[in-house]
Amino acid sequence: MRTILACLIILSAVNPLFSQKAKQLEQLLAAYDKADQFSGTVLVAEKGKIIFEQSYGYRNGPKKEKNTNNSLYRIFSTTKMFTATVILKLEEEGKLSINDKLSKYYPNFPKGDSITIANLLAHTSGIPNDTDSENTVNEETFMKFIAAKPLNFSPGKQWDYSNSGYYILGYIIKKVTGSDYEKAIESYILKPLQINHTGFQFNTVTDKNKAFGYEFLSPNTSNEALRFKTDHPFAAGAMYSTVEDLFKFNEALKNYKILKKETLDKMFTPYLKDHYGLGSQISMINGKKRVGHDGGGPGYRSRYYRILEDDICLIVMSNSDLSHTDTIIPKIENILYNKPYKIPAIAKMNPQQLKNLEGIYSTGATDFYVTVVDGQVIFREKGYPACSLFPVSTTLFQLDDKFTFNFKPDETGKMNSLTVKFRDGSVKTGTRKTTHYLWGIIGNATPGGWEGKDTPLLVDQKNPTLYFLNNFHLKKGNLKFRLDNDWGYNLGLNNDGKTVALNAYDFPIAEDDQYDIVLDMSDPIKPQYSIKKSVL
Repeated sequence: MRTILACLIILSAVNPLFSQKAKQLEQLLAAYDKADQFSGTVLVAEKGKIIFEQSYGYRNGPKKEKNTNNSLYRIFSTTKMFTATVILKLEEEGKLSINDKLSKYYPNFPKGDSITIANLLAHTSGIPNDTDSENTVNEETFMKFIAAKPLNFSPGKQWDYSNSGYYILGYIIKKVTGSDYEKAIESYILKPLQINHTGFQFNTVTDKNKAFGYEFLSPNTSNEALRFKTDHPFAAGAMYSTVEDLFKFNEALKNYKILKKETLDKMFTPYLKDHYGLGSQISMINGKKRVGHDGGGPGYRSRYYRILEDDICLIVMSNSDLSHTDTIIPKIENILYNKPYKIPAIAKMNPQQLKNLEGIYSTGATDFYVTVVDGQVIFREKGYPACSLFPVSTTLFQLDDKFTFNFKPDETGKMNSLTVKFRDGSVKTGTRKTTHYLWGIIGNATPGGWEGKDTPLLVDQKNPTLYFLNNFHLKKGNLKFRLDNDWGYNLGLNNDGKTVALNAYDFPIAEDDQYDIVLDMSDPIKPQYSIKKSVL
């Protein structure tokens, strides 16, 4: 009886703290959800117990199906921890050594006798990070492609993040185990731990909980992000999972159910650089060691780590490129450590006020592009990805307290300038110059080739969001649509060969001929196009 009473006293003392933190987390995430600034799932655990788990936004935008705690997300580079775990397990079994030379597995790889498996795990091999999906369709194609590339530096001398190294690790796992990489992950990790909602080949997954990845996602409109044609990027980032499955993986590592303590210590020890071990990112928070791995790719963001000393695990998965994942996480950490944090208040704005913000603002050295879609203000600096701004007032927006966007009207009330204050303290002010974007085409099917400047499209005078070229000569080859000579914003074909997506596959031109080309940007989230032979 005394034991039971003692347990009840302890629980009553602990649970209010957990419930208070959970309440704060709920309030924080509800604010971002209300502003349509986060779509995904968050799990927080302390000492092996889940204290918060909640989902927001949509797993299927067009059908308005909400995310749940069972939603399946691509986790991209978080896959690297699974790859590294199997490599280290194979070392425990005596089937390989992380000191093995690459030449043991690929005798003809240039300088393979100076590159170790540890170098591949720790991104210190010097092998360039070049894993374009067209060159990674299979082992033979990729190894021939990457072996022809010169090393960026002497192995072991510098650090440079390289997905290429993890492709090679996946192939080494296959050579050592005699099983495909994916099967090895299943047999060494997924099946023994009963991790049942994690795997590969996400394109073929039909589970109702599948969360589609979006470039843009709001209650009323959406556009899917690029879907790779192959299970790219293989051992560097092809997996999908759920927050609870990733938490199972975390607990298994923590309790040495997969790897021995000395092996895990090695995995979490910095290798050359203080921020990366053997397949694990390493950082400090409040003077305490944090280990795990981020992931990110078209339509998805994954964040997983554990604070070793306090046994705190944080897992965040998102299925929208514009989710404020990186902004939310520091606030979650402040809640967990009872530090000050702010929940931004949402300013109410009518559609016309928002529309007045649109345009191109130029600093002289760079341009700021501002577009409004379904109540969201989308900002992009030339050469950088887009982001969705949180409305603080009718003229002030932010990503966080240290990254703000201040619009200023002229004497007539028309927005005339935009001042951006960056996290590093720098400030840039742009003056509004136009509302019309400059679209063009680029590629080996065009006169300028891939290395030249865009061939500019003409603007329809009656419809300024319609761009075209008539009776224009294209060569056999490929092309993309590009905004103002900026590779930071280019349009291609998704893997269905029909819909348009950012940074997607080339538009193929079957033969030399005259073509009529149309790019319709009347809906900036769902561009439409037409490339047809001219009818003379």
